[in-house]
Amino acid sequence: MDIKKVDMNNVANIETKKVERTGKDFSFTLLSKIEEGQLKEKLNLLMGDISIQGKQLAEHMDFKYLKKYRALVTEFITEVVAHSHKFSRENFLDKRGRHRVYGIIKLINKDVDELAQELIKEEKDHISILNRVDEIRGLLLDIIT
Repeated sequence: MDIKKVDMNNVANIETKKVERTGKDFSFTLLSKIEEGQLKEKLNLLMGDISIQGKQLAEHMDFKYLKKYRALVTEFITEVVAHSHKFSRENFLDKRGRHRVYGIIKLINKDVDELAQELIKEEKDHISILNRVDEIRGLLLDIIT
């Protein structure tokens, strides 16, 4: 059996490069950025439609405009809620050993939430008009039933 000596000097001269992990997964990050861009475009488009419809509703006060305005606001809020918050459920044992289930809502995308707040600020007077229209409609329904 031949035993060969290994020259350890060559091993020490090998350059080592430290690889930094940029995140969980590059493809997931890229996909989420694309989806986020599409979401922002959709929300900006909805926000413009809501502003136009709100002005029409304030000028004409017709149920046709009201119905379209409510549908647009509902769609906007649905998109915001679906993409800005994440609901998770966690199980814990408290100090006495009892099982507890906590529902945790985490903010995923602050930009979407800020956009929703901006819409609420801009459409505050239109929303108050719609609130009054809804109150009147509710009173009329109470009278009928």
